[in-house]
Amino acid sequence: MSEEKTTPKIEPTFDEDGNACYQLFSTPKEKNIVQQCVVYPDRVIPVIFIPGVMGSNLKSDDEDGLKIWRLDSNDQIAGDWFGTNAETRKKKLDPKKVVVDDGGKIDEKSELYLLKTRRERGWGTVGYTSYATFLNWLQNTLNDFNDGDSNERASLLQTTLKTEKGDVSLSKEEVDLTYRYLFPVFALGYNWLQSNSDSATALAKYIDKQIQFYRQYERQCEKVILITHSMGGLVARHYTQHLGGADRVLGVIHGVMPALGAAATYRRMKAGTENGSGNAKGWVAAQVLGGNAKAMTAVLSQSSGPLQLLPGKAYGQHWLKITDDKTTHAFPEEDPYSEIYLQRDKWWGLCEDQFINPSKSLNQAGLDRDWETFSKIIQREVKPFIEELSGKYHPQSWAFYSADKTYRSYGDVCWRANTPRVDAWLNRNRQRDVLAGRAVDKTEMLDKRSISSPLSGNGWAKGIHQTFQLLSAEEAGDGTVPVRSGCIAEHYLQARFQVSVEHEPAFQNQLAQQFTLRALVKIIQNIKQTTLRDE
Repeated sequence: MSEEKTTPKIEPTFDEDGNACYQLFSTPKEKNIVQQCVVYPDRVIPVIFIPGVMGSNLKSDDEDGLKIWRLDSNDQIAGDWFGTNAETRKKKLDPKKVVVDDGGKIDEKSELYLLKTRRERGWGTVGYTSYATFLNWLQNTLNDFNDGDSNERASLLQTTLKTEKGDVSLSKEEVDLTYRYLFPVFALGYNWLQSNSDSATALAKYIDKQIQFYRQYERQCEKVILITHSMGGLVARHYTQHLGGADRVLGVIHGVMPALGAAATYRRMKAGTENGSGNAKGWVAAQVLGGNAKAMTAVLSQSSGPLQLLPGKAYGQHWLKITDDKTTHAFPEEDPYSEIYLQRDKWWGLCEDQFINPSKSLNQAGLDRDWETFSKIIQREVKPFIEELSGKYHPQSWAFYSADKTYRSYGDVCWRANTPRVDAWLNRNRQRDVLAGRAVDKTEMLDKRSISSPLSGNGWAKGIHQTFQLLSAEEAGDGTVPVRSGCIAEHYLQARFQVSVEHEPAFQNQLAQQFTLRALVKIIQNIKQTTLRDE
């Protein structure tokens, strides 16, 4: 009597041409063993993750290739950058002297059927601390061919997710279609100091390279799916809408993207990175990123990528407020570039020229040269990029954002005056011109500025001493992107999901992951209109 039939699954290996090879073994007939060869789909849709600002690893662009910005662990990045002065920051974080570092930490796993290792798919180019959890989860979920009804994709049929706009409920047919394709997850680290238009060009080359790779191994591959975090969304949008990449992309999923800009960029140029959590850990993180105006300006003034996060015209008017008693001045009236960002001689302007090049003597000729360089970046790289991208999205765009008061964000940035009572009373009948005030102490680099404001009319005093302080963030958001910028207009999106997340770890949130997976399944349905449709 023969034994009960057993069916071992035989996983393939792959030769240098990408052909599947199976190692079968001989068994006695009475053992009733049927060997089952696992066959993976030959249709491939690469999924490419694009990180946010500061989310890619960088190294020096020389033969030594020294690591500059490596995000393998919080302790490691703190050890590298805590206490680093502005002069060193400017030198090391020069957009023209760094390149992407692919040597970052990863969690490798055998996935032979994807034909490339995780390192070869770029996982080492992005921050492990921010993205490893999400990338692992996403790839494992898209590899769940052998889990049957217990896998995460199938479980989407038993749950729902309420969105503000669009429908992400799924049918069995929609989920089943995803199992007919392979989804290798890639990560594109980029030089986040350079213009995002340059990073979009790098993305274009990267996409073409991956598609060509799979075609070379006789896999069917013609389009990709993009998933973006924060500023990575601007890179993706520039690629699809300005570099002709829309036809290469099935769809784009944006997470916490500052669609209209982030006023926090202004705040950080003026006072350093804010301590959103208010605790010691948050303070250390702020110092690592740049804890004062000098540290931030030294780097950002030469880096068009981060400056392209500034609010554009579509962000709205009057978001920068200067309040003196009962009088509030608000900018911009129309153009933030000329009214705020290029205001050199105003204490409230974006960039204080004495901080641009802190390692050099502050002679006037040097200051003028530094300002001219900064001005050209704003006029030639920042303004055109922001304004030409405004309102442009891939037709298959999906997005999630946060609107939580727990994570207050700078929607408006407000300076409020503190005037000595005696001086205010003695000059009570004279107008103070705070906009024309003169900075008394040009070494101030935190959230206060000491100003001498001119007084109108007659009197012994020509001006009055005031201290202006930046107020805390007040708008709901994710701690960086306020609602007004994260909540993308519905008519640009297939679906929009509001979820309570903090900006940097947004993709570690389970609900954000569930929305991403559902959006991914929805986007995949568009494959039916391509030559990769399953017939």
